[in-house]
Amino acid sequence: MKKVFFMLMTVSLMFVSCDSDSKTESTNELGKPVTSAVTEEFRELRQHALSDITQRKRVFYGGDKAVVFQTESKSSIVIPPHSIRTRGGQSISGEIDIVYIEIFNKSKMVVTNKPTMGLVQGNRALLETGGEFFLDITYRGEQVEIVRPITVSINNTNSDAVARGMVLWNGDINNNENLTWLPASREDLTFENSGSVYEGARGDFYNVNLNNSRNFGWCNIDKLVRFNGQPVFITVQPPAGFNDSNSSVYLAVKGEDNMLAQFDVFNNATNTFEEHAGLVPVGLECYIIFVSGQGGNFIYSIQAITVGANAAYTVPGSTLVTTTNYTDLEAAIEALP
Repeated sequence: MKKVFFMLMTVSLMFVSCDSDSKTESTNELGKPVTSAVTEEFRELRQHALSDITQRKRVFYGGDKAVVFQTESKSSIVIPPHSIRTRGGQSISGEIDIVYIEIFNKSKMVVTNKPTMGLVQGNRALLETGGEFFLDITYRGEQVEIVRPITVSINNTNSDAVARGMVLWNGDINNNENLTWLPASREDLTFENSGSVYEGARGDFYNVNLNNSRNFGWCNIDKLVRFNGQPVFITVQPPAGFNDSNSSVYLAVKGEDNMLAQFDVFNNATNTFEEHAGLVPVGLECYIIFVSGQGGNFIYSIQAITVGANAAYTVPGSTLVTTTNYTDLEAAIEALP
């Protein structure tokens, strides 16, 4: 029923119920200050889940010898000789700090709020991922400058997605901390052996070249997904007391582990989470996943649906589950057919 295709395009890259206008001062994964519209306790729960999969390594970099950091999934980060320097243009000789995160499946996407939604012709569309990854490299507390490509090599068997035809994306996070993927330009990200479009076979590696420092942060190996049938516009009403400041709503497709949609528009007039345009067609079997956080606990509900022509859904308060550990939410998602 599913058809997956790729499209190349050029774009300009440019908890407790609370008042949706409230803001919290915090920092993002790169340590930069941000003003967030999400409640602090909900944000902290997500950050805890993200921290648990963050890999850190301090290594000596002398400039004349490559550094290779192997990740827990057997991916690797290769920093060639003379490929980085300080922001002031000086050579580096000393310890550098590498921070790396990788996400492949929808359960991790939910608990960390890292869905696969790409910006296509002004609207957010569903993507299927070969791997989302985050990379930052610092020297003496300051982010380094890339002067020659750094390579991130990810085994394409970490995802069930068909590898051939994948393209590259950069991550953009808004004030509601929702992540959108923007198509990357060739000047920023490329596959080492095939340029903009991956041509390798299953069992090979995605060798992704980060060509400049703009690519520190979130990157993605994805392709657009379309389904047979007419897409329908879906709305979801959360339980009383919840809105986009203290909860999120996602859509998972039955049988698909490497994609996750998010309803990133909140209509205050109707108190509903909405999407930008139709994502999936009538008749498709999906799961609505509602997530919030209160008192240090994750609160969630998972509702199986077959998408109808009148695709307006409600999350009943009676279906909410409270857990002290996000791994319980992950297990519930992983158990879905």
